[in-house]
Amino acid sequence: MSEPEPVDVGSEQWLVDAGRQLDPPQSDVERLTRSVIDSARKMSHSRATLATDIDRVVVTDRVLRRLLLIEVRRRMRRPVLRVVVDSDAGEVTAIHLGVVCWYDDELIDLAARTREVIADVFVGTLGPERGRRAAALVDIDWVDLDEYKRRTSNPQEN
Repeated sequence: MSEPEPVDVGSEQWLVDAGRQLDPPQSDVERLTRSVIDSARKMSHSRATLATDIDRVVVTDRVLRRLLLIEVRRRMRRPVLRVVVDSDAGEVTAIHLGVVCWYDDELIDLAARTREVIADVFVGTLGPERGRRAAALVDIDWVDLDEYKRRTSNPQEN
């Protein structure tokens, strides 16, 4: 039995060249198009400027959303599926969080602790006055484990 010849890394260039000459399947084009459109939507999401308690210091809602996502996930040890910050004229008007809960969670206690985390983020970002006002506007949606698994196992259905 003869040994197979070692493959030269450079010999794979023919495969790359051949791939460039082929037309991609329609399904690949559609998937790529959806991916580009989704990415463009995410990039164009609101970047509203939010006022803080300090004159001439502002923060964008995008920064606030990111801080909320990170802190709730870190301190509550729960996946966060959605963070929406609504605003009008530089003031926060509503906050919506989608947080995964487990079957044995005490949702009232978990909601209270999650609101504390959110209030800490708001006070640290917007200042004590605006932070407390914004923290009073939080709406937490609980997503059960089955829904979370479905979303993470097949993200294109969302």
